[in-house]
Amino acid sequence: MWRGWSRHFAAVMLSLVLVVPEPALGAHLTQRDWMKSLVAGLGLSFGLPDEPEDADYLRILSGRRTLRIEAEEALNPESLVSIKDFPHFGPFSGSGWVSGIAMPTTAHLSFLLPLRGTYEVSVVVRLAEHVIHLGGQEFVAAGGHEFTRVELGSVDLEAGLQEVIVHLPPNGAIDFFELRAADFTAVEPLGGWRLDRLLMREDLAATALRALDLLDSLPAADSDLLFEAEDAPEQGGASVVSIRYLGAPSGGRWLRATTAPAEVILPIRVDRPGVYRLNLTGVGNQPSGVQVNDEPPRKVAWPSFLAEASVGSFFLDAGEHRVRVDLPPGSGLDVLRLQKLSSDAEALTRLCGLVGGFGPAQAGEVDDLLALLAGLGAFF
Repeated sequence: MWRGWSRHFAAVMLSLVLVVPEPALGAHLTQRDWMKSLVAGLGLSFGLPDEPEDADYLRILSGRRTLRIEAEEALNPESLVSIKDFPHFGPFSGSGWVSGIAMPTTAHLSFLLPLRGTYEVSVVVRLAEHVIHLGGQEFVAAGGHEFTRVELGSVDLEAGLQEVIVHLPPNGAIDFFELRAADFTAVEPLGGWRLDRLLMREDLAATALRALDLLDSLPAADSDLLFEAEDAPEQGGASVVSIRYLGAPSGGRWLRATTAPAEVILPIRVDRPGVYRLNLTGVGNQPSGVQVNDEPPRKVAWPSFLAEASVGSFFLDAGEHRVRVDLPPGSGLDVLRLQKLSSDAEALTRLCGLVGGFGPAQAGEVDDLLALLAGLGAFF
């Protein structure tokens, strides 16, 4: 995603290119129209089935890249194997599992991959010497008498239809495959997709800013919200300390991981929905992982003394939220600061360069914005 100078370059390009006239009269578009145009315009259609439904488009734009393939669902019916569902060999996933026969045999599986990437692949099998072909690579998976999870390694895969060929040993079995890669940031309007709603200019703007990772460029709005780390109800093994030789902590105390890592969970509450910049004050020699609700995790690098670092900006609904901070050994966390950013229609459209007024989006604006996003390499 965009970082550093490229963020500023993208913001300048948006403001220069997307100066449009007042919207012309015409058929009004919905968020569903914009969703489908995004997938097509950004070259992501390879991850769609032949007859896509709304959920298929949303799966792509969610950026999620963890996928479980149940062997019994992906099985080519011509394979010389059977599907069974008894639990004699331990718990299994899905509705059943694929069983081999009394001699070596081959199972052909196929599945649709929504997003390309370098995936870590694991498989759950029973018995040794399963030979697996995926993405032009060969892997060997050896299980035990019961179902055993085996990590196969990494493989580069393009979006679209994938074939897996599994050579099973006599009486071997396979339950499922799992593919894992780091998630992309979701591309969606603020507050998520509402497909039947009229597509507004601020929806176009917010989606473009997400695709280019530019939400953090919105101007600051109100006063900040502070949350002391030492008040966290879940401190994950970290200790509350008051030492000051690494800097003066807010409130006189802070959390520090000992010789073991710690997982700190901070509940936060905001009274108004909007975009918030998350800043953490901490210290450490290794980066920490930070996750807000179910958003893709991010990394924050600490200095060798207590200082503030920005994690990025997130859209938060009014209400309770959860921030998880993984502290490596010796690292510490002092305070979480939420800075509210201006995310009303005026701020969004202004940053995105849509200066022709507010209201429903027009087809010409959609086309112009898609061309710009594709040219800037948006999403991934």
